[in-house]
Amino acid sequence: MIIVNNKKKATRLMNFLFASILLIFCTILIGFVFKDLIKYYLRWPVLLAMISFIIIMFNWIRELRVFQFENIGSTFTIKYYHPLNKGIIFPYVEFPIKNVTRFKIEKRILKPDLMKFDILVNEKNKIVRFRLRVVGLNRNAYFKIENSLKP
Repeated sequence: MIIVNNKKKATRLMNFLFASILLIFCTILIGFVFKDLIKYYLRWPVLLAMISFIIIMFNWIRELRVFQFENIGSTFTIKYYHPLNKGIIFPYVEFPIKNVTRFKIEKRILKPDLMKFDILVNEKNKIVRFRLRVVGLNRNAYFKIENSLKP
């Protein structure tokens, strides 16, 4: 039984982003209180830059996902959910390992890594493609996933 997940790293990243948003809000409030100390021509550009950073960070939090891969012998399960989800988390993908036709990981620098795999559905003789954005998995975790998917 192999279990690989990024829950700790995703939760830490989410907490860091929330703390950064809180810090920016505090900076904006302090700027409104002490607006006489800020040059007049810098007030609006700085405010707009901070608001745009807040919007970008909220977008990162919204797109953040926890990735959990489980391999139990002949089948594999992937759970893919937001860190703030509470309650029962149902599998996103659950198929036999023998149906995996292609598995590929694209490492990206500023964006989350992209995990692609194709699964053959025997009932329809059709290949289903899945693309998942994964944050916070190291090379060893990818190696475990890749080795466990080999028949």
